[in-house]
Amino acid sequence: MEPKKLTAYLTCEKFADDIYASINQRYKATLNEDIVIIDIEKEQYIILFKYGVFVAWNVSYENIKFFLDYLKSYEIKSFTQEITEEFDFVYGDEFKIHLDTIFLDDHSLLAKTSLSHSIAQSLKLADFEQQILKSIEINSTIPQSLATNGDIALSRKDIAKKIGELFLVKSKLNLHYDLLDTPEFFWEYPEYENYYERAIKYLDIKPRVEVLNKKVEVIQELLNVLNNEQNHRHSSFLEWIIIVLITFEIIMNLMEHLL
Repeated sequence: MEPKKLTAYLTCEKFADDIYASINQRYKATLNEDIVIIDIEKEQYIILFKYGVFVAWNVSYENIKFFLDYLKSYEIKSFTQEITEEFDFVYGDEFKIHLDTIFLDDHSLLAKTSLSHSIAQSLKLADFEQQILKSIEINSTIPQSLATNGDIALSRKDIAKKIGELFLVKSKLNLHYDLLDTPEFFWEYPEYENYYERAIKYLDIKPRVEVLNKKVEVIQELLNVLNNEQNHRHSSFLEWIIIVLITFEIIMNLMEHLL
């Protein structure tokens, strides 16, 4: 049997709340929890997740291109470049994933939805990984500057901005971290959780999450370094003010004594 194509896209931060109503007017669609299952054509399905991902099962290039264009007006914080993932899939007697080919023993939409959850999470995780890595690379000179010069070659305003940028990356990750948990979908369909778990293992999601946590710790260390430097500069500034005031008081006392 000739393999069919599965393609997943992460296009934005999230989709607007009114996207389901719009999709429901244009396509035959079903809302299940926070996902939309869309019947494009015969045996062509798109499963859309509110956090900016959709997974296309056996959907033609023309239909995907049209759907990507259609989504643009519902995207919040669109990406300049989509993050994608591709697999082949075939139907067989036993479920497995090997060399980016999914062997499905179940033709149902529920099985496809279960696998789509893991693929969508993998794409969202890839976005987190890129953001954290970019933030670490941009700020990699901070420890080096501190080791070489004994201080950070940034103004207090620049340090405050860096703290804000790093904190935004860290807080954004923490706020959306629940996206990497087991979806509530499997509370209703626990018999399909095996598909999800095996795909999660194939995509190395748990090890990647552990590595991501380590990188977040690096962000936290950079935040601590910047906070300490800012506190040091503030303390030094206060010390100089005290020194100037004491000096001024001594001069005034000397002048008063001499006069």
